[in-house]
Amino acid sequence: MLRRALAGLLLIGAAVLPLQVGAATAEPPAAGSIGFDVHYGERGFKVGEALHQWHIGETRYELRLNLEASGLAGLFGLQYEQRSTGTIDRHGLRPERFSVEQRGRKPESAHFDWSGERVSIRRGDTERRSGEIRPGDQDLLSLWHQARRVARSGKSATVAVATGKSLKQATLEVLGEEVLDLPIGRVATVRMRAYAADGGLDIGIWLSLAHGLLPVRIRIEDEKGAVLDQRAARIELGPAGEATRANTNSNKN
Repeated sequence: MLRRALAGLLLIGAAVLPLQVGAATAEPPAAGSIGFDVHYGERGFKVGEALHQWHIGETRYELRLNLEASGLAGLFGLQYEQRSTGTIDRHGLRPERFSVEQRGRKPESAHFDWSGERVSIRRGDTERRSGEIRPGDQDLLSLWHQARRVARSGKSATVAVATGKSLKQATLEVLGEEVLDLPIGRVATVRMRAYAADGGLDIGIWLSLAHGLLPVRIRIEDEKGAVLDQRAARIELGPAGEATRANTNSNKN
């Protein structure tokens, strides 16, 4: 009987999650930045820092991620800049171009042709592959913010995700609420996961309930099992020059 009662409570909690998320969170500010501590490997050693900046207007958006690793991780190429730009429509973010610049390597990019329903994935000026896209499909960075839309719906979504190397058909699902102990303090989050059936994409995304479902932890595991874990260390809200540090002291109790 106790087991059945607990199972019933779990089902009730899962059913009301979309309502809790929608009621408890407003849209985040149109601009801001998140600083992450970057951890690498199974033991989670800190190897550097990353800065994510966003500007999401009514019709256009721009996202950036600058990751700087130190020591051996930096020497082995764990330093890069990602950028995603595009428009906004009724399906959410609509990427136009995604680029990755990494020290010692040719630039990689994904160019979205929505009228032709194709994305071209290139290294330098050379197309390496292409694929079909549909409304709602994303790139590796825009996915962080598109996840808010899926979290509020409470329903899994099928989405193609363009990286600098490939196009992966993935499932983006809501796993439930989870409290994290992060460098910014204790944060209540909605845990998401984007994964491809072939194992070529596996990204954990934790969205803060106290910060308009902004991403406060990103965990990426590659096909070889290597883990890159980014954990929020600071959040600044507002345009450049007017940003105010998010108050997280209440979450540290």
